[in-house]
Amino acid sequence: MKLCYVDESGNQASDPCLVMVGILADSYRLNRTREEFGEFFDVIQGLFEENLKELKGAKIIFGRDRWRKVDPEIRKRITNYLCEWVSVRKHGLLLAAIDRKKWFNFNGQIGVKDEWLACSLHIALQIQKYSQGLKRNKGHTILIFDENKAKADSLAELLWDPPAWTDDFYERKERQERFDQLIDSAFTVKSHHAGLVQIADLYALIFRRYAEIAEYGSKEEWSGESRFIDYCVKDLSSRLIPRSIRWPSRTKSKCAKWFNSLAPESLVKLGR
Repeated sequence: MKLCYVDESGNQASDPCLVMVGILADSYRLNRTREEFGEFFDVIQGLFEENLKELKGAKIIFGRDRWRKVDPEIRKRITNYLCEWVSVRKHGLLLAAIDRKKWFNFNGQIGVKDEWLACSLHIALQIQKYSQGLKRNKGHTILIFDENKAKADSLAELLWDPPAWTDDFYERKERQERFDQLIDSAFTVKSHHAGLVQIADLYALIFRRYAEIAEYGSKEEWSGESRFIDYCVKDLSSRLIPRSIRWPSRTKSKCAKWFNSLAPESLVKLGR
């Protein structure tokens, strides 16, 4: 059995793109992962006098709120460690993204009301396609999102009864149940209750900043940010599931072509 912890970055209408990351973990690796995160969180807590509820990617990287008192070099080391950690733990990464300008120009798809739902659906489809292609598939996947009360019900219904136009993304067989690699529908959790959701938030921010600087002309928030983000993305890209599953360049799937048409080009090119 696998678990996929998901969070996003870029929820403001002014953000040029919404980016979503899923961390895919085998259940037998999860206990050690949670233990290591807890140990690392305790070390970070030592930097503050007051209680630290959770890690927030934007606060760490940009030095916001209480993090502004933490030396920038320490904040960068924390970020580097967490980006390398996913490789050490041998977890996979799923990546979905929507360019907002492209989104507002599209004609619509049944069951998809906004960018968040589109990215969530794309993450689920990637899990489905990736998992059913494994030779030694040891179990299905539980999909866990950061709590979003406004959209959780819509996502649950979308994944419970997915529209037929998604079938060709993973070449669904005639007698195959839709999303048969997922356990039930989708679950939500408060981010401070799940360390991997907090890490997914950090990774999503890093990929978003990479796209904003590389593709949308965003200026650096601090000197050297672009070089630092590039370094982090290089680490994270090594754990991305194959590009042929995320944004296939050669595909007959109309569904995959739709996701391709909405994605930021700078992110499509990442990975292998």
